[in-house]
Amino acid sequence: MPPPLSQSDILFPYPINTPTLSSTLTTLKRSALSLSNRLTSILSDSHYVTTVSSAYALPLIANERCGSWYIPPDLKAGSVYFKSTDGHTGQWAFSLRRLNLQLLDVLGERGGAVVVDSTRRGKSMPDALSKSVPIWCCVVNRAVFGEGELCTPPGVVSASEHAQIEARIDGFVRGFLVRFPFSSSYTTSPSSNTQPTRKYATRTSPPSAQN
Repeated sequence: MPPPLSQSDILFPYPINTPTLSSTLTTLKRSALSLSNRLTSILSDSHYVTTVSSAYALPLIANERCGSWYIPPDLKAGSVYFKSTDGHTGQWAFSLRRLNLQLLDVLGERGGAVVVDSTRRGKSMPDALSKSVPIWCCVVNRAVFGEGELCTPPGVVSASEHAQIEARIDGFVRGFLVRFPFSSSYTTSPSSNTQPTRKYATRTSPPSAQN
């Protein structure tokens, strides 16, 4: 006659069924990534984004593709494509393929914009926002106005990294102006009283965006 079953035999007949701290944490993490929790998180972040937009009275611009998840379609004023890889430590760059010059129209009309993006858990800000966007702002300001300060979030970008990026800005500006120089086009109009003369109307055109 076999011995009677004990409590451990009934609840956990095999060691594999005994939960460990690691397996418990994995289960909790998996449940946090459920569809309902993801959607709830997006709704919460979307509310935060619209609150910031209202507080500053500025339009919402999505940094594609993640940014569009958090902006209500009727409040989306445009899109940009700033890559986090252009802000990775030691690989800072001003992209000549993604100029994002469409953003200038919004900035000129509204005086600013709120660029929306997301990043992985545990990171407060994506490199696209903390470094790629500041690099773009500084380069465009110096190319157009001849001056511009590099502004990076001090809580995210260290003073050392900021200085290293700053040292590359003038090179980015030269590369931008060499690749996309500003040019002028001309038209002439004949005089109504004399023979046609060379009267010039000048229109200065910025470089067109590249896809």
